[in-house]
Amino acid sequence: MISKIAHLLEEHLQTFATQENLQVVYENIEVKPENEIYLICNILPGITTNFDLEGKLRTYKGVFQVSVVTPLNTGKESVHTIVDAIIEHFPLDLELKQDHFSLYINSIPSAYPAVKEKSTYIIPISMNYRADILI
Repeated sequence: MISKIAHLLEEHLQTFATQENLQVVYENIEVKPENEIYLICNILPGITTNFDLEGKLRTYKGVFQVSVVTPLNTGKESVHTIVDAIIEHFPLDLELKQDHFSLYINSIPSAYPAVKEKSTYIIPISMNYRADILI
């Protein structure tokens, strides 16, 4: 299921990134765009649970994190604008579908305190996702 979950979340993020002309750095890819704003995404799966005795009704939960990265010493206004736009692009109860598979954003995306590194300023945004599956 993680491949379907990753596909839906990353595809929705890529739609936003294309509209905003931003590059997305996906997990396990070593790319660091120079002197430009870009996005990094991570999918943090949680424990899969079930709600029936047969174990056929499963719930996949986790956290989707998108970090907005900008070069250091370029200010924070443009980064905050992008953060706000990403939060709007992933509203609470957003449903992402592929065939008979549905995934929901089940928390309001939240921006966390900025992280200042040697050459970048990063603002992480996290949101919870959930997919209920009958196998």
